[in-house]
Parts: sequence; structure tokens; C-alpha cells
Amino acid sequence: MAKKVKAVAEKPMYQCKDCKHSYDWHSKALDGHLILCRCKEDKKTEHGRWCKFLSDPQCEHFILRQ
Repeated sequence: MAKKVKAVAEKPMYQCKDCKHSYDWHSKALDGHLILCRCKEDKKTEHGRWCKFLSDPQCEHFILRQ
């Protein structure tokens, strides 16, 4: 019987914290770094109505922050 091989998902190069569209960084973690943001381009968060994690992987609307 052959082993099943799981497809390894490619890890994105960037996260929401690296995106130009992320704004309103807030909610500090216990060690003091910020963990939440908003994004006007994200449909899942109703275009900024809800928060998302700064550590979320980049999306199709990603633009590198300067």
C-alpha cells in the first residue's frame, strides 16, 4: 500500500503588515506588538468593517508598503 503524499502549500512572501492597504493597526498583544488591522480591499471583512490579523498572508490586492 502506497503512502499518501500531502501537497505542501507555498508560504506567501508577505503578510498584511507589509501591505499598503492595511490601516488602523490596534490591539496590543501581551508583549506589546500590535496584532489587528483593517483593509479597505478585503471582501471577507466587508471592506474594513471588521478587523483582520496583521499576520494574515497576503491577498490578491497586495501592494508592498514603502
